[in-house]
Amino acid sequence: MKRSIIRLSIFSRTYLNSVVNNINKGCYGFLCVQGLNFGSKKEKTYKETKKIRNLLKISGIRNDEIENINTNKKGKENVKRITNENNNVDYKSYDIKIEEIIKNFDIKMKKLLENTLTVDFFNNIVVTKDKKKYKLSDISQVVIKSSKTIFFYPYIISDIQKIIHTLKVKDNTWNPTAPNDGQYILLHIPPLTNEIKLKKKKEAKDLLEKVKNDIRNIRHKIRDFIGKNVEGDEWKIEEKNKLDNYIKNKVKNIENVYEKYTKNY
Repeated sequence: MKRSIIRLSIFSRTYLNSVVNNINKGCYGFLCVQGLNFGSKKEKTYKETKKIRNLLKISGIRNDEIENINTNKKGKENVKRITNENNNVDYKSYDIKIEEIIKNFDIKMKKLLENTLTVDFFNNIVVTKDKKKYKLSDISQVVIKSSKTIFFYPYIISDIQKIIHTLKVKDNTWNPTAPNDGQYILLHIPPLTNEIKLKKKKEAKDLLEKVKNDIRNIRHKIRDFIGKNVEGDEWKIEEKNKLDNYIKNKVKNIENVYEKYTKNY
């Protein structure tokens, strides 16, 4: 009596067809095949093959054919890994640009908010004399007694009034004076008013927003690169997530510079 055969979905139908034909011809006395659950799709092919062999006792599939199947799977995994490596964005060039931006921002913040006046600052003040322009260092010696007290010793006494006028123009809050003997100029740096402090803080905030905008422009460039050059939606999403974290860290570094100069200002 012939038994009905439930068709099995396996990768090698050619061998099963030959078995079914032999049964129909009566070459086998009796074979009962039941529906089998071969597990989830994630199970490896060689495990499925082993189960089928044990149940149906099929010995026609050669071991080298099974090895080829496993090798193909490993090959696909290698291709996937190589593709991922090729899709990575090289951030080294962007690091150089962003570090330069942060460095310049630090210099500008220091110049804007630090109250420490240096000899070089005064030496580079331009003084007009006889319709010619001179550096202050060319016509006077600058001596800083403290952060709030500066002395100027002109090489020619007649230049005192020119120097005083230049200093007043440089900063209208300064009031340089020449003592009774008229041999030098004394300048007391007044403390900053609240109005000046607020003005400088606003300038610092504007600088911060400008630098952040520069970082955003770099971010847009990298996103464009990812969209044009990275293959596969999966890798594009991964690289965009990397980019977001990268930019967040850089922005945090910029905000730390801003906080350093404005915290106690």
